[in-house]
Amino acid sequence: MRLRPIFALMVIAILLHIGSVAAQDQGFNLIVVGDPQPQTEAQISALEREIIPQIATIIEEYKASGYPTAILLTGDNVWDTMKFMPRVKSAFESLGVPLYSVIGNHDHDRRVKHNQTKAERHYITTFGPRNQSFILGETLFVTLDNIEYSTYHDYTSAVDSEQLAWLERTVGEHPDIERVAVCMHAPASKIYEATLRPYAEPIREIIGDRKIEFITGHAHRHATVDITENIVEHSVAQVSGNLWFAPICADGTPRGVFCIEERAGEWQWRHRILGEESDYQLRIWPQGTVAENEDYIVVKVIGWDEKWVIEWSENSEPRGEMEQIKIIDPDYTYYVENKANYRKKYMDRLRRSARPHRHYFRCRPSSENSEITITATDRFGRTFSVSNKE
Repeated sequence: MRLRPIFALMVIAILLHIGSVAAQDQGFNLIVVGDPQPQTEAQISALEREIIPQIATIIEEYKASGYPTAILLTGDNVWDTMKFMPRVKSAFESLGVPLYSVIGNHDHDRRVKHNQTKAERHYITTFGPRNQSFILGETLFVTLDNIEYSTYHDYTSAVDSEQLAWLERTVGEHPDIERVAVCMHAPASKIYEATLRPYAEPIREIIGDRKIEFITGHAHRHATVDITENIVEHSVAQVSGNLWFAPICADGTPRGVFCIEERAGEWQWRHRILGEESDYQLRIWPQGTVAENEDYIVVKVIGWDEKWVIEWSENSEPRGEMEQIKIIDPDYTYYVENKANYRKKYMDRLRRSARPHRHYFRCRPSSENSEITITATDRFGRTFSVSNKE
């Protein structure tokens, strides 16, 4: 039987809608924002006028995917300035997608001492209970308060028994979900040792053999570490750079957000530099420009982890893998010494926070006129390339 045109169009629309819903049921896009932490009017204005519009651009890109998009804040939503909490929430809600959050140490009212419940009241009034659960795609997300707070300078990383009981009930309500994302402020692991901190062991025991993805902030640097085959921690860099005083975090991670994409139950992720295309993952320095590496071409692999492979070729001839080095980021050093202009205590803080990191690689060309192409392949098989002749 031949359908009339109007009915044919209706059938097509219904099928497209069903297909769209099916696609959305199998995935999501999550934009993780590390430690917004505005302390001054200038900083929160920069969040509203600069950071938020750049995140909006990423959300617009994600609309074409057909999957729902949400935002997660990793805590320290403010920098002890409780009056800014509603503005921070309003700024992110203006993006028009679901907003989730965890509480950080700077989200506690520093005027309150030895009373954690009272110190957290501003956060809870604004963002809701410290323990929340939600499902995106095929993943169960839970938020935990892992800041055991006494005073501004006296706090530790811990999750109390009340929260562990809540976690056990919540996980038990979803026996068929195979991946649990545990969202907290402070790290769950000793990142550079790839071992869980003692306080996180009960969390692992409750969740059991399912895949666990810890999503945390607090450390102001990017790191993804495989703790076991089924446990990964994503330590998300600060969205504003280094405490709003430099556009690059002290580990060299540029100002940006951490984007997680789930498709058909599988995760992929990358660090997205604000204001740049999604495939901008490599920063190259020519010979003679990186201190103590003047004979080498040096590249920074943004979002690097142990499962990346970094290779180079010279004049189209493959040269194998690059040599990994541990250095302080040259761009960070240049910014602090040549562009930053703050009071002495802030300049001291900027210099003091710089540490060598491992997402740098180098190669020595046989000729200074050679064309060098660097290709980085991440754990998902995505490749990114850059050339010294570009």
